[in-house]
Amino acid sequence: MKKLTMKDIGILANVSQSTVSRVLSGYPNVKKEVRERVLKCIEENEFSPDISAQTMRGESSKILGFVSAGFENPFYLEMVGFVEREARRRGYSVIVMNSEDDEDLEKYHFKELITRHVDGIISAPVSLKNLRFLKKNKIPFVVLNENIDWLDSFYTNLYSGGEEVARFFREKNLKRVAYLGEGKSEKYKGFLSECSKGENINRLEDNVLFSLAKDLRKVVKESIAKINFDCDGYFFSSDTIALLFLEEINKLGMSLGNKVLVGYDNTIISKTLNISSVEQPMSKMAEKAIELLLDKVLKNIDIDEIHNVGLEPKLIKR
Repeated sequence: MKKLTMKDIGILANVSQSTVSRVLSGYPNVKKEVRERVLKCIEENEFSPDISAQTMRGESSKILGFVSAGFENPFYLEMVGFVEREARRRGYSVIVMNSEDDEDLEKYHFKELITRHVDGIISAPVSLKNLRFLKKNKIPFVVLNENIDWLDSFYTNLYSGGEEVARFFREKNLKRVAYLGEGKSEKYKGFLSECSKGENINRLEDNVLFSLAKDLRKVVKESIAKINFDCDGYFFSSDTIALLFLEEINKLGMSLGNKVLVGYDNTIISKTLNISSVEQPMSKMAEKAIELLLDKVLKNIDIDEIHNVGLEPKLIKR
């Protein structure tokens, strides 16, 4: 059976091919009665437009690309869900690609998405160099989970998340606390700053700082020899690090007993472990990012106008 074209749909609905195109593209200047007639005809004939032909004509593909740094951390998988849901709500599909924390692979994905004529790109980035490549190519794009002042970026105030954990430890009247995770993180800086206030928390000396690596389990395993197990509370810079840490000490026949444990990201991991965790406002972040991206795709906002939006996290206590 011959595949129907927009021209065929126009004949069946008694409208022009350009009217069918405007209906599919969501243009507002189409009479309600005409729009409903075209949409009914499309549904009855199970018509699917040829996206490649549309993009060749310079029309919107109604497709966005999402390139993530990696999916080892469930936080990024959850991010994909929020992005896809928000894009779908606005009539767009999303192509998802995983860079596996590899700069070259990330650039390959960016080039692939540009070749496929996506309308815009969402990035949870690996490399600033690759973001400069996108900017140079003048394609609308936004960055998630990073604060980059020369790009449209949407991020969580990690510093205040660290502060909130320290205040939680103080409320619990903990004397000695520890931090385990990435040393350059704003989470740690906020945590350290807040720990120095008040009297009940001793000066934070029991901490293990490291740079995130591909073999995160190995890094966590090596850190166990450096941590003080006499602490009352432990702050992990991600739920994933908390899980790996608990798994490794369990292999050694050890346990943190009823110590106060706090992770970061509030993923399915912290919910399963039943430990407290700092929740990043990912739903709101995705909503604001997609809104801005589509405003630039539709040219409602100049592509060179920069927006940096920081959102506040919330400690989920368990």
